[in-house]
Amino acid sequence: MKRVIHALLLTAASITYLSHATDNFKITIQAKWKELGCKNNQCFNLDGKWILVGSFTFIRRSKDPIALETIYLNWNGPKLDNLSGSLYRKTVGKEFFAIEENLVCDSIWNEKKQMLIFDFDKKENLGPSTVFYLVLTVPEEIESILTKGFFSLESHGLPYHFKHCAQQERLVLAIDDGDSRNIAH
Repeated sequence: MKRVIHALLLTAASITYLSHATDNFKITIQAKWKELGCKNNQCFNLDGKWILVGSFTFIRRSKDPIALETIYLNWNGPKLDNLSGSLYRKTVGKEFFAIEENLVCDSIWNEKKQMLIFDFDKKENLGPSTVFYLVLTVPEEIESILTKGFFSLESHGLPYHFKHCAQQERLVLAIDDGDSRNIAH
């Protein structure tokens, strides 16, 4: 089985790109830091800023139907009491908007395990390339904490074909708000 592993860190451009691939299955994670939900400096969510922090792309070259039901993101950084996030599906060829129509599910925070758990409302069938966007609700007091750690995509919960990708290479989402800093992997 052919295996290809890519890792690239471009802190000057505020992009962290990491992927793992086999012949037929690939997971790509790309960090972003973009404030959402504000018009004329008026945020829609009073609990904190809506920040698009990254994307997860699942690529499959198999004709077998594959569905995703759960994503586990383990927080690796200073302890957080609570964290709220939502997962959205990106429609190919359209600009992304964090709207109800694109919402896959909201997260559950497991404080003990320091983990965001996304239990999908319904199974998401994966196409040849399926992109999910992670949007966090970030209160001002934890914004700087998030830049001192990273999320790792856990293999449990992933469909069998993609488990291998997550088990062979630690797939991480390091949050970078554009400041130059050392990002741990």
